[in-house]
Amino acid sequence: MPRALWLPDTLRAHGLTVHETPGWQNRGSSTLNPSGVVCHHTASAAGSDHPALGTVINGRPDLNGPLCNVLLARNGDCYIIAAGTANHAGTGGWRGLSGNSSVLGIEAENNGVGEPWPAHQIDAYVRLCAAMCDGGGFTPDTVCYHREWAPTRKPDPAGPGIPSGDEWRRRVAEALTQGDAMTADDRAYVDAHDLTLLLEIKKLDARLTERMKFKSRKTRAELAALKADISALEAKVG
Repeated sequence: MPRALWLPDTLRAHGLTVHETPGWQNRGSSTLNPSGVVCHHTASAAGSDHPALGTVINGRPDLNGPLCNVLLARNGDCYIIAAGTANHAGTGGWRGLSGNSSVLGIEAENNGVGEPWPAHQIDAYVRLCAAMCDGGGFTPDTVCYHREWAPTRKPDPAGPGIPSGDEWRRRVAEALTQGDAMTADDRAYVDAHDLTLLLEIKKLDARLTERMKFKSRKTRAELAALKADISALEAKVG
């Protein structure tokens, strides 16, 4: 997996709001071969949703960008920063993983010195980790905090609302069982077909399920139209 080009579509499949920054597909080294996720906070000043966007793309004077693969804004939106290796984890390791190329990185907007984490951002953070596990094909036990990766030098993520690492991994595991994750059949389908079409089919299937609760003549006509749309999409990828 030299580049995680699956990021936007997989995050959207997990119900996250996604923004693709220009050039994300080619940003970062093609050495990326992730088997886990490292969670960070940006240490940005409170008051706006994504003040660290420019920094995580371009880097700092002491560290070249990109500094993460995905930036999580305070409002819960996800910004795709890089499909390649990002400079985020540094020296350290987790469960046999080491080096930036072995892990995807998430930077979440928070000042890290007492700013409370709102529930909606925590929820999005958990689902983002679950989506990365789903898309990358690795398990929740490979998700860690930066302070677990490098316990002698890093404190993040910190602040009111952040649970223990073990509790975090439990929540990520739970998120993967709530129906948003791709099944093994889905993954095989994606390998052979167009992911965009698969997601459209799933959306139509959801609409079909919802409309089947009603039995009016108009609804029956809508059901027939939805079934036709699904058949047409399946024909394109069949």
